[in-house]
Amino acid sequence: MNQMAKSKQLKLSKHLGFGITFVLIFNCLFAITATQNASADCKPVKPRGQSVGTINYGNKNMPIIPFTYPAGGVMEPQKTTRAAAISLRHMPLDSKLGTSVIAWHVDFNGCLSELNALLDKSVGYRFSITDNNGVVRKFEISQKFTVKKGKYRKSWFSLVGPRKLAMFTCSGPFVNGHYRDNEVLIAVPVTEA
Repeated sequence: MNQMAKSKQLKLSKHLGFGITFVLIFNCLFAITATQNASADCKPVKPRGQSVGTINYGNKNMPIIPFTYPAGGVMEPQKTTRAAAISLRHMPLDSKLGTSVIAWHVDFNGCLSELNALLDKSVGYRFSITDNNGVVRKFEISQKFTVKKGKYRKSWFSLVGPRKLAMFTCSGPFVNGHYRDNEVLIAVPVTEA
């Protein structure tokens, strides 16, 4: 690589908020996705508490631990990127109806959550949930939203009605110690024909 190309590579390499680096090599632009532990600043925090299941996607399995989500309160799962959290106020993973509310930190302590990969998936992407009894259920993303924190639809939190998952993580600008927005994924059970 000549000196000019190296100079362009250094000037155009820029780390963005979700672990993507753009690099110009031989006048071609490449996007490189960083992994959670690739950052030297990453100091992983081990999740505390009993897992009540896992989210399974691709070749990844993320434990799910319970958290208390107070009515009208702040959705604040445990501070770790190594687990997702399920609201004890809503339906459990083994429910046949209503909504299970799952949240995770997009990043914490310099680490990115591996669950962030779900944010890049399209409507129709399938993954599975394993509950605490070992039962595996398939789900598919049916809707995706970006909303300001607190601007949630009541239908995302129903205790009755059709079975679904409402999955939340932070996004948008980081202002006064918090992200402004939430990414919301709604997933529904896959019915095998």
